[in-house]
Order: sequence, then C-alpha cells, then structure tokens
Amino acid sequence: MITFEGVHLSFGKNEVLKGINLTIATGSKTVVIGPSGGGKSTLLRTINFFEKPQRGRVVVNDHDLMKAASKQLYRLRQSIGMVFQSFNLYPHKTALENLTMAPLLLKRGGKDEIIDRAWENLKSVGLEEKASSYPSQLSGGQQQRVAIARALTMNPEILLFDEPTSALDPEMIQEVLDIMEKVAGEKNITMIFVTHEMRFAEHIADRVLFLDGGIIVEDGTPNEVFHHPSTTRCAAFLGRILH
Repeated sequence: MITFEGVHLSFGKNEVLKGINLTIATGSKTVVIGPSGGGKSTLLRTINFFEKPQRGRVVVNDHDLMKAASKQLYRLRQSIGMVFQSFNLYPHKTALENLTMAPLLLKRGGKDEIIDRAWENLKSVGLEEKASSYPSQLSGGQQQRVAIARALTMNPEILLFDEPTSALDPEMIQEVLDIMEKVAGEKNITMIFVTHEMRFAEHIADRVLFLDGGIIVEDGTPNEVFHHPSTTRCAAFLGRILH
C-alpha cells in the first residue's frame, strides 16, 4: 500500500526526515509517536505529497509519487483522506453539506448515493441530529467528529490522522478518541495516526513507530514498543509521557 525508500526531506537547512525506509500494509492501523519536531506530521504529509522529499521514493498504490504527473497526483489524493489538528470545516455549510460538498464536486458517486453515505457517516460518529447545524453551533469535539465523517464520505483507501485531538479541550478529547477507535474497528481502511495519546495508541494500533530526529528509532507491536522498547531513547520518552 505505502512504501518509503530512503526518503530525505529538508526545509532549508533543517533536515526533517533522514532516510526513512518503511512499508505500511493494506488495512493496517499504524500509530506514529515521538517528541514534537521529530518529523511525525511531515512523514504523514509526504503520503499525499503535501510535502515533497528531495531524495528517495514514496510509493502509494504502486504509484511512485516522485514521478507522478499532476493529474495522477490529483486522482491519487482523492483516495487519501486526512483529518487535521484544526477542523477545517466550511463555516457557511451545514454539517451534512460539509460532508457532501467534495464528493459531489468530484463525482465520487451519484448524488443520492453520496447523500446516503454522508448520513450513514454522520450516524457512525453520533451526529445525525446535528446534520443541519453549522460549525459555529457545534463543540470542538463535534466539529472534529464531523471532520472524520467528512473524510469517510470520500470513500478513502487510506485515512491519515494528524494529531486530531491536539486542538481540543481536555473534556472533548475522549469523545473523539472513542469515535476514532470505532471507525478503526468498523472500516477496512489503511489508517495512520499521529498522536500524543499513548493509551489510545497502545489500544488501537497493530503497529507503532517511534520517530525522533527524522529517524524511525523503534518499530514494533504496541506490546513491544510500550512495554519492551529496545532503545533507551524510546524508553525515556515513554517514561516521561506515561508517568
């Protein structure tokens, strides 16, 4: 599904990814953890080519993104959903309209099919009664749940979550984590989560990557990474976060 081969990415003199080699299997649930500034979000953004590496290869669904033409990238991005830290909802559109706008514009199905899919996804995040509400009428947690439903309505093959709870008040974090866990359990979609919520990561992931300084320092199952880390750097990080 997704392969990184010797990926290097820099912003000016700041090298953010330093030779990433990684393969992510179809349908897997991968969580990326690590300190701020370690390259987690940049790694995620190379998958939909929001960030372009200077060296290496990024292959998604057998397409080498480094060689893909603009139209090919455009089509590929339609199969990759992303949930951001900020909700990025259209303020003048209702919750339902936020879900249907892009798939209708991009013809990701017939109109009736898309509307039915949007209702189904609003229901799956527990917000069907808010379909006619505008973002300003929703709490932060509800807005993020709408953003998750919006990403699902595009019928993505890959779904990326970039610290989706970091902009939420503490009491709203759990409601979004619960929805993410529910979606991960119900949908056979390749999902990659960047998060600081360690207990959520341990519970939801079938694979955990610890990224620090642009390098994958640790790569294993949740039990291996969280309870038997092979590096002192990962152990020290988890010791500070979990205690």
